[in-house]
Amino acid sequence: MGYRVWCGLLGFVLGWAPKLVHGPIPEKFDLVYIRGAIAVWAFYTARLLIGVFVGITTWPARWYLRGPLCGFLLMLPVGFIVLATPGCQLRCMTLNLTTGSLVGLSVAGIAYGVTGRHHA
Repeated sequence: MGYRVWCGLLGFVLGWAPKLVHGPIPEKFDLVYIRGAIAVWAFYTARLLIGVFVGITTWPARWYLRGPLCGFLLMLPVGFIVLATPGCQLRCMTLNLTTGSLVGLSVAGIAYGVTGRHHA
């Protein structure tokens, strides 16, 4: 399998890991009259796409920079949603950005270890 395929598959698997540690919690969005069960899929989708973005980008060239950057950038827009909702706000945004960066780092690192390539 090529580098892109590895990244995509790893992103799909590792993207679910933060769900075991923290939310998002649908009830938090229900409080502000947003359908929380649907809103949380924005977070899941962003996290699952981290591997795809790590696999298709080439900048920065080194995996240990690109992985966390892709994870951070993909979680940033949904982080603003959490920042705007009453509840844990900045703490939740920081947690989402951190786990996104860690998922990106893990995807890029494992793909590098398996393929020996920094990017496709």
